[in-house]
Amino acid sequence: MSEEKNAPQISVIIPMYNVEDYVGECLDSLLCQTFQDFEVIIVDDCSTDGSREVVKNYLPKFDGKLRLIESEKNSGCCSIPRRIGMKYATGKYVFFLDSDDMIIKTAFERLYNIAEKFQADVVQCEKFFASETPHLKSATLTIRSFKPSGYVTVPTLDTENIKRRIEACRRGEYVWMDWTRLVRRDFMLENGIEHPPILYEEDLLFTIYCISCAKRYVKIPDTVNIYRYRPNSVMHSRYSLIGYVRKWTSVLATGFSHCDKFLSSVEYYKQHPEVKYLALDILVQDIFSKLVKIYKNFSPSLLDDMIREEFAKVGDNSAMAAFFFNMSILSSLKLGTHFLNQQK
Repeated sequence: MSEEKNAPQISVIIPMYNVEDYVGECLDSLLCQTFQDFEVIIVDDCSTDGSREVVKNYLPKFDGKLRLIESEKNSGCCSIPRRIGMKYATGKYVFFLDSDDMIIKTAFERLYNIAEKFQADVVQCEKFFASETPHLKSATLTIRSFKPSGYVTVPTLDTENIKRRIEACRRGEYVWMDWTRLVRRDFMLENGIEHPPILYEEDLLFTIYCISCAKRYVKIPDTVNIYRYRPNSVMHSRYSLIGYVRKWTSVLATGFSHCDKFLSSVEYYKQHPEVKYLALDILVQDIFSKLVKIYKNFSPSLLDDMIREEFAKVGDNSAMAAFFFNMSILSSLKLGTHFLNQQK
């Protein structure tokens, strides 16, 4: 075990970039928690506004439980600050919170008690509160989920069957956002689980890694996070069409490489590569769904040039070549079987 003497039960890791108007409310929601055995690690991604000053003003209020880490250069994403934060975390569990969001006052008490009761590697909330405006004090909150249906009504221990988990993930039965779950830190360390250094989809890959390795994955009906919609946040930044294609092509190339490397190290996938391809296809299909909407705006030659350029940056593409070849064969086998059954 890597737990240190007198270490807190929960490490809260918060990536931060230009949120001077919101980070105070985020920290206030931590100060009023009914469960106070936690530490807060804020990793500032080179903010250009007054975010750091706001956090520094909160340092006395946390009585040594709040730490501000400043990145050497801006990463433009959440994954790098989260990776940095993990280097400083000492808690038994880790909770990843966005700097412009909040949590209800009983969030940690509920999550911690369930984690301890089930001896869970991961505790996953399926729903969250959401606001369509950044001004939470005047906002009407609604309960939302990115899961289509089938919510649990009581804390439920998930199946340990990895194939079933991957198939369920392909159906959208796992919520991907990092701020909806509590994760045991030693579970992450023992399995080499960390956020891939990519601009987007890092939470999707983190989810795939967790469901691939967790022995005890618990889903709960509790709603603890308050998500603030901000049009100018990292997740809602506007790109030109060409920039949009390059961005997602780059995420596909680098994300696929990282995911394949991780999954290939998991013993189960060494014995069941066909399930690994299904897991990789979750990332591929999610990105394809974002690209297919705007592909009609580009000429085939321009698309070809952009895609080749982005994939060339990754270097060895043998893993992706193997993936597409095997998925094509599996698809052909299914179609062939269906055709033969129709002829009977």
